[in-house]
Amino acid sequence: MQFKLTKVFIAIAAVAVASASAIVAKRDDTATCTLVLTPSASVDPSTDLVAEFNFVIGRALSGETGSSIEQLGSSFTQNADGTYTVVDTISADGLTAAQTASDIEGWVGQTETGIAANWLVNSVTCA
Repeated sequence: MQFKLTKVFIAIAAVAVASASAIVAKRDDTATCTLVLTPSASVDPSTDLVAEFNFVIGRALSGETGSSIEQLGSSFTQNADGTYTVVDTISADGLTAAQTASDIEGWVGQTETGIAANWLVNSVTCA
């Protein structure tokens, strides 16, 4: 019985290591992009802008690539001129980080749909 139990624990440990490796590999395909966005209308100060930017960027990337996405989160700064600088880390299934970055960098000049407002993409740089 102890021999079988040892095999079970080894098998569980192997699965845990393999799963952790797969997660690390997935995160290696993430792109981190900095976007400067202008809202189409004034944004209510009570709006959860992190959720708004996650929605806008995730929806746009998923729509253009036809892939499911993994979004590791957004952060933002409101600029004095009314624009927002948003930093987002994201990946799309089946795409490399470079392909994801290239897709997002192509949004410059486009208006992406949001919930609180639509957002003009003024500039994008990705790493």
